[in-house]
Amino acid sequence: MSVRPATDDDWPAILDVHAAAFGDEDVARLARELHESDVYVPELSFVAVVDGRVVGHGMNTWSGVEGSSVRLLQLSPLGVLPARQGEGFGSALVRASIDGARAAGEPALLVEGNPKYYGRFGFVRADELGLLPPPEALYDWAFQVVVLDEGVELPRGRVIYSAPFRH
Repeated sequence: MSVRPATDDDWPAILDVHAAAFGDEDVARLARELHESDVYVPELSFVAVVDGRVVGHGMNTWSGVEGSSVRLLQLSPLGVLPARQGEGFGSALVRASIDGARAAGEPALLVEGNPKYYGRFGFVRADELGLLPPPEALYDWAFQVVVLDEGVELPRGRVIYSAPFRH
């Protein structure tokens, strides 16, 4: 297995991964719209590849914070083909996202997901650090953040998802 930045040639396979991983086209639509938007960060979109085949994808895009000019990266979506889940591909993509965001000098990375899964990587409830979940968040307890630079003061306020997340 290798994890590498996604290329334009990977996008048909990336969309297939998300459709299969989530069982519908909604997350594939989200990934496509994020990819086509101004919040997409190409160097922080990663694929897991086995024998030349994309089996997983993790994407990082910009979110805002109400009342602040600061933007924060958000890891979403993250998907792995069902037949390859449980083999460490998702974990490798999360680590690549954290490492990539840290190397880019970003202070934090947001995610909405299972705390038992993401907690292994240092994610904590975002509201405990003053970052309130956006209205579209399914569960307050699932909206999390990992601090990448303890020396930077994070903004406080309600996170604003980019447009593709809001429909």
